[in-house]
Amino acid sequence: MKAIFYSDRGAAREVLGIDHVPAPVATADEVLVKVFASGANPSDVKTRQGNLGPMTVPRTIPHSDGAGIIEAVGEGVSKRRVGEKVWLYNVNRTPCGMGQGEHGTAAEFVAVDKHLAVPLTHGVSFEEGACLGVPAMTAHRALFANGPVAGKTVLITGGAGAVGSMAIQMAKYRGAKVITTVSGEEKAEAARKDGADVTINYKTEPLAERVLEANSGEKLDHIVDVDFGVHVNITPDILKPDAMIAAYASTSAPQPAIDYYPLMFNNTGIQLVFVYAMSWRHREAAQSDIDQMLRDGALRPRIAKTYTLDQTVEAHEHIETGTQIGNVIVTISHDAS
Repeated sequence: MKAIFYSDRGAAREVLGIDHVPAPVATADEVLVKVFASGANPSDVKTRQGNLGPMTVPRTIPHSDGAGIIEAVGEGVSKRRVGEKVWLYNVNRTPCGMGQGEHGTAAEFVAVDKHLAVPLTHGVSFEEGACLGVPAMTAHRALFANGPVAGKTVLITGGAGAVGSMAIQMAKYRGAKVITTVSGEEKAEAARKDGADVTINYKTEPLAERVLEANSGEKLDHIVDVDFGVHVNITPDILKPDAMIAAYASTSAPQPAIDYYPLMFNNTGIQLVFVYAMSWRHREAAQSDIDQMLRDGALRPRIAKTYTLDQTVEAHEHIETGTQIGNVIVTISHDAS
């Protein structure tokens, strides 16, 4: 089978290659999936660059998200699953989720634990299915970390990103008012199409002032945050007591200085979300809700651009620009292999 691989950290054009390698075999409690779409996430790019640590295996096939059809099953898996359309997550990770694995979805076939192959909702494309791992499950955990959001006002930072887009749609489906931050009008328009009630350009507008203005002077109930270090110390000014900031990244300030006492006096909750190591309880809740939202037509992944397997370098470079609105997907054509 054809697969993308790298054996060292570095720039995409320097380390990513394509090769023919033996197809995997489904062992006990695994399914073999014929992959049609592979989700390329910022975390995949950061891992390849070396930002998340050194190589843990001699050679890895990247990407943790994907979608395809189950071709075969191992011992302990019902044969009725053969032919099932599925979406995949946590593929290129160790079983605990904390480390990088050897095999990812940037290949024609992949063997995965049966629990990581989730039935794909009818009418959802493989490309859309490949958006449901990191983006949708992160959005779900961050949004509902402090309970239901119906009737609440939620700030979602980075609303045009893959996670932000999903979080906006989920929040509106569950009855919340959504304020979101963006960096320009094109991204603002995308966020509004996803359902955002108010968009704030964080580059040109004072965030705390605009948030309160947008909510009639009332503080907020919850924050889904893409850059924790930038926003954590303004949360006492914009969050109600006992509210929460749920963050899934802190790129601008990886070692943020936290002003502890204002947060303490406000009883502010802090939930950090690392999707790869979520508990099974939270994974199952996310999968169930995502399926229901897809069935109800309330959740549609936004795809920024698709690339072929041979164009994986370009897909990674696209993500590195930070300009994409939505998800970057690598499609895999088996007729051409």
